[in-house]
Amino acid sequence: MSISRLLLQNLLPMFKELFSFELKTGFKKWSTQIYFMVFLALGILIGLASTGAFDTSTSDSILIKNSSLAISRIIIGMSGNIMVLINGIMMISIMATAIQKDYAYNFHGLLYTTPITKSGYFFGRFIANYLISIYVFCGLLLGYFLGSLYGLGTPQMGPIHLLNYLWPFLIFTVANTLIIGSIFFALTTLTRSTLASYLFCVILLLLSILSDSILSDIENKNLASLIDPFGNYALKQLTEYWTAYEQNENMVPLSGILLYNRLLWLGIAIICVAFTYFKFEFNQFLQPFSLFGRKKSLSEEVYAQSHKSLEEILNVQKDFNWMAKLKELFYLSFFEMKRIIYTPFFGIIAFIFGVLMIVISNYMKSMYDAESIPVTFLMAELAEEGLSFFLLLLIIFFSGNIVWRERENKIDELIGVSTVSNFNLMFSKFLGMVWMVVIMQLFSNFICIAIQLYKGFYTIEPLTYLKFDLYHLPYYLVLIGFCLFVQFVVNNKFFGFFLVIVPVILLPILYNYLEMRDILYSFNSNGPQLPYSDLNGFGQILYSYTIVKSYWIFMVIFLLFVALLVFPRGKEKGLIKKYRLSKTSFKVKHTIGLFLFLFCTIGIGGFIYYNTHILNKSYTDVEIEKMRVDYEKKYKYLEKIDQPRIVSSDLKIDLFPDKQSWTVDGEFYIKNKHQHPVDSIIIKFPNNLDGNYSYRKMELERSGKEIFNNEKIGLKLIKLNQPLLPGDSIKLDFNYTFAPKGFSNSDVVTDIVKNGTFFNSDNLPGLGYDSDSELSENDARKKYGLKPKPRMAKVNDQKARMNNYISNDSDWIRFQTQISTNDNQIAIAPGYLQKEWKENGRRYFTYKMDSPILNFYAFLSADYQVKKSKWNNVNIEIYYQKGHEYNLDRMIASTQKSLDYYTKNFGPYQHKQVRIIEFPRYASFAQSFPNTIPYSEEIGFLTKVELDKPEKIDLPFYVTAHEVGHQWWAHQVIGGNVQGSVLMSETFSQYSALMVMEHEYGAPAMKKFLSYELDKYLRGRTRETKNEMPLMFVENQSYIHYNKGSVVMYALKDYLGEAKLNSILKKYLDQTKFQEPPYTNSVEFINLLKKETPDSLQYLVKDMFENITLYENYVKNLSYKKAGGKYEVKLTVGSAKYRVDGKGKSKKVPVADYIDIAVFGIKSKQFPEGKELVFQKVKMDKPEKTFTFYVNEEPLQAGIDPYAKLIDRNVKNNVHDFKSQPAKVNLDEDEKSGGAGVKVTVNTGD
Repeated sequence: MSISRLLLQNLLPMFKELFSFELKTGFKKWSTQIYFMVFLALGILIGLASTGAFDTSTSDSILIKNSSLAISRIIIGMSGNIMVLINGIMMISIMATAIQKDYAYNFHGLLYTTPITKSGYFFGRFIANYLISIYVFCGLLLGYFLGSLYGLGTPQMGPIHLLNYLWPFLIFTVANTLIIGSIFFALTTLTRSTLASYLFCVILLLLSILSDSILSDIENKNLASLIDPFGNYALKQLTEYWTAYEQNENMVPLSGILLYNRLLWLGIAIICVAFTYFKFEFNQFLQPFSLFGRKKSLSEEVYAQSHKSLEEILNVQKDFNWMAKLKELFYLSFFEMKRIIYTPFFGIIAFIFGVLMIVISNYMKSMYDAESIPVTFLMAELAEEGLSFFLLLLIIFFSGNIVWRERENKIDELIGVSTVSNFNLMFSKFLGMVWMVVIMQLFSNFICIAIQLYKGFYTIEPLTYLKFDLYHLPYYLVLIGFCLFVQFVVNNKFFGFFLVIVPVILLPILYNYLEMRDILYSFNSNGPQLPYSDLNGFGQILYSYTIVKSYWIFMVIFLLFVALLVFPRGKEKGLIKKYRLSKTSFKVKHTIGLFLFLFCTIGIGGFIYYNTHILNKSYTDVEIEKMRVDYEKKYKYLEKIDQPRIVSSDLKIDLFPDKQSWTVDGEFYIKNKHQHPVDSIIIKFPNNLDGNYSYRKMELERSGKEIFNNEKIGLKLIKLNQPLLPGDSIKLDFNYTFAPKGFSNSDVVTDIVKNGTFFNSDNLPGLGYDSDSELSENDARKKYGLKPKPRMAKVNDQKARMNNYISNDSDWIRFQTQISTNDNQIAIAPGYLQKEWKENGRRYFTYKMDSPILNFYAFLSADYQVKKSKWNNVNIEIYYQKGHEYNLDRMIASTQKSLDYYTKNFGPYQHKQVRIIEFPRYASFAQSFPNTIPYSEEIGFLTKVELDKPEKIDLPFYVTAHEVGHQWWAHQVIGGNVQGSVLMSETFSQYSALMVMEHEYGAPAMKKFLSYELDKYLRGRTRETKNEMPLMFVENQSYIHYNKGSVVMYALKDYLGEAKLNSILKKYLDQTKFQEPPYTNSVEFINLLKKETPDSLQYLVKDMFENITLYENYVKNLSYKKAGGKYEVKLTVGSAKYRVDGKGKSKKVPVADYIDIAVFGIKSKQFPEGKELVFQKVKMDKPEKTFTFYVNEEPLQAGIDPYAKLIDRNVKNNVHDFKSQPAKVNLDEDEKSGGAGVKVTVNTGD
């Protein structure tokens, strides 16, 4: 008889019996069905929410909800990041304990005496529990399928293809369950403790965080994708450039980096199971595998500590006064703290956290891979982001551990007969965990300081670390209290873990889908939040934060008093039985405490409700949608009424930063520029939905009848008694105050703050119907019976061109203002300082412009330091926060070089000064107003500049050059309010900044910047909600006018030449600067560009501006050999060209383009990409071509479009080295025509 037959006859029956028994037992467990129902309910909720079943706001989307990629994202999204805790607890309770439970219940001794086989026992248990886990996760997919059926027949749902559901389930759910479950099973089986599995949960979180951090660097995408066990980042990388059409139509392929990820982690899982199988033995006396050696059990430790001589026992003095009980409470709390921090679990968590901090501190980056300076508040913020994950896990785990420890170690009865009160037993555990949190916070501070010192940053601020610790401590107090409450009440530790996760993780997901954001029921809410700023600290949120946190702290203390009524002292398990046992020790003072904290909770909750629902009305997204609909239906007719134009602005503004209040007293002169009289004036002003504005005056100097005045939405209509004749002007007087009251549910006022005020002219009145207040999402408009609304008017819409794209009620205006603020601050507005004085403890400034400007300006105020410089006769000033001097010289240098380049190439600068003003990091942008550039502290002032590393992007230099560029492109040339207008402002400013950067750092340094721009464009188009537009018709789509615009303009400069392109831009600027209506459009520029472009390059204008064009450039073959004293290089390259529609569907078109080809030699500091041995443009008039070159030096690499000037979704195959042959490029059959192409020989040896 063969060995295989023996195995089948002896092993298979045993496996079958054990497998069947384990499977039946697992399915009968109530916990299994609860887990399944939770995932089922979650899936149904997500399916319903994603298809519009709930009364929530509606956003435009051209993606269907049941595509293969959409379902893959749902599956992965519910397994990674913080969901690791939910899935981990569930899988530990099912898979990890498959064998360990026999040891936990001391059943292994009996079990190992039965005639069962090792393989049958081992694999029977493993596979059965694996299938049970698969069953649980089926709930999510089944629920999503059922929930999404609601959307059948709508554009959000495509045809139902079962493969779209089953394939993602196979490659992600089935695979991830095997991967994670196998590792949990192996760790718990080998150590006979679930502790190792919980540690692996932490490692999973760590890998997720690391992947997220590493993925931000485009050079480390493969590493980020491989270290993620769930395949989330591999999927992101594989599909990162898929258009909407591809996302809807394509099946997720198991190829590329996703295939490597799956093979890697499945291999790790198989190795873990195999190692565990060979290590595992049927031996009840076998010691579990341990990295730390065997420790004494708690009962042994207690015995050792309590074993004293008779003389010592007789000398004990009993004292039960309040001081003794207080000492006892703190003694026990420190005992509990030691029981936590001395465990291997805590030590490993702390170690992993330290490693994580060291790693992610190298990824403290803002834009374009620019590293942030490790200032203290950024380090403290980074530490808190990482620490929150780890403390959440520690608190959940140890809350169960310290509550159940006595029972698990069989000393609960000994504790039960002690004289220690229930109150001290409970709150000592609470305090013990608080000390644990404090220790972790201090440890994180130590790590951060060490990192700062290692990076050469020595301006350490210990008080800032302390402020962050104290600020975040209440969050952990609430979490500790709630976790302990749950574990005291329930009779199963694992079920307690699961219940804790419901409000901490699951309910926020539910609230997010249902758009429920009330801080009264959002568990452990912090209230409205702001990021910390060096200018303004934690800001005004400290008040609301203290109130909200007091509410939650009092609530959990009340819950802990409730838990005292059912405190688990003894063997009783039911709540009623535990209540009967505990109520005798629940004294009057405890009753007083219970009701005191209950009343405090109710009282503070009422105060919060008064602030968030009465003083500050809370509006849901749906309510705001309906208000927009109502606005349009009631007032749309006003759009047809011609309005005069604002021609002058004279303001008096008083800022009160300490009170977060400001008052404006101003006058606009408005002029009728039409050829007919105007008899109705529509005044729009800031809406008063939150009641923060107090309007005292909003009137015209000419009498008229008020038709309506709706302060809530900010709209007023006046019928003049005497019409305003063509060319006539009248004055609009206004006076009002902005003063917020209390605090709101989520919004925080950042326009005016204690230090760092920044608001713009949007807070001032205007004229006419405001179409921007209409509902813009077409899916939502359809829901309310409104016609679709275009994002912008057509490019040649003459009526829309009567307004510029910044303002629809003015053209160029005269401007002056008087602005006052606190006496220690500097207030700034556009214009030149005319006068400055102090009066009555306040500081006053008067500014006036000497030439007309756009009706677009800002006001700022803070306790600034000032750095000054000059360029020719132009004053340069930077207003900054003390301590933020790091990059001031780079900003000044960029301003000087920008002014120099732009003046020489485009025309004169229209002002006598450039001012850069820092504002708090409540927003991350810089914005160009007339001669005034507000600049966030986050994107320039705290960015590390490494001038010794030319490959690093100098972010302050770039941002400054871009914003200075706007003084030409927007503040001299401004397009009409039509498609394509931002081409002439944002895209041209991008190009201008690129040229200043190239002249400063050289052409090779631009490759990395442009690679980020290309990456951002290709990613941005995947998130398009309507239609991707060609650059010429861009509709304020930032990924087009910023990112694509950079790539296109740089390539155009390369083809036409820098001087030629600049002359075209100058000619266009001369024709259109300070233009009156009708304003210019992109058609005028493109026509000029075509006129100035050679016939051979006319195709570029069509490809780059008029159409959406993508390339697939690649190296097919390359080789070289020595030929005499030179090297003969043979290079075969290919190029495919595609036209793409707005939804992302592509169509191949013939290629007949001039494209760079290059051969590179040795790399050096001077030539980071390699020395250019050959670099020339060739005409690719065939899909593939072979070239022969003769060079003097040994070549290392060669390729086509090596600097990625053309838009190519896969630039990695553009260049290849000679050591190996390139991978085959898979194109459609019709794209492979042309064979090897034409042979071209070029001699570059001379």
